[in-house]
Amino acid sequence: MLEEEEVPTPLMEERRRALLAIILVGAAPSLSTIISFTVDNGTASQIIFVITKLWLLCFPLYWLLKVDRGSISWSKPQQGGYLMSIGLGVGMSVGMVGTWLLLGDAIDANLLSDALEPVGLMDPKIYLLATIYWILINSLLEEYVFRWFLVIKSETLVGEGTPAIILSALIFVVHHTVALAVFGFPWWANLLSSFALFIGGAIFSWLYVRYRSVWIPYIAHAICDVAVFGVGALILF
Repeated sequence: MLEEEEVPTPLMEERRRALLAIILVGAAPSLSTIISFTVDNGTASQIIFVITKLWLLCFPLYWLLKVDRGSISWSKPQQGGYLMSIGLGVGMSVGMVGTWLLLGDAIDANLLSDALEPVGLMDPKIYLLATIYWILINSLLEEYVFRWFLVIKSETLVGEGTPAIILSALIFVVHHTVALAVFGFPWWANLLSSFALFIGGAIFSWLYVRYRSVWIPYIAHAICDVAVFGVGALILF
């Protein structure tokens, strides 16, 4: 007897679309990092960086409007969460600075500077401008991508609550782990940092799930980035 061909259900189709969206968005930062820091050309690296950021900005909007048939929202906080986000951001920052004070001598500053030199980040002025960009803009872009878009798609793919938080946090960790490897972090430091980033990503995702606004996790994320780039400046300069 011939087996009947399985007819995809609406839920199966929705999950397939969610998986495709996660792959197309989630893989972009890692690929950009690998290509940017393996191309021995500062201008080419910067072009790749800009193209990736435009992809991460535009693709989720396209998907929202054309695939999901949704509408644009400014994600205005309706349930509070400001003090929670500030407290978590400060707590994570204290943890990062404390870890650096304990283990920072193991980081090879020369390897880090060699990785950053081709893209101009060893110039203190450019480093300062990059710090401002990462704190004010890039951290918001990451919340827009990893919390709004990828958390929602993860909820569709694996379920709401903890499964979606874990999956989105894992995706968040991957490109940071790749970047730390490129920057010359020893394996144990990369492993420790990746674990901390997973915890941070899970906290950011939890904040989004709890308060349903990217602005709430953005506050904690920006505070953490102040600590990250402050420590980076102490290592490099």
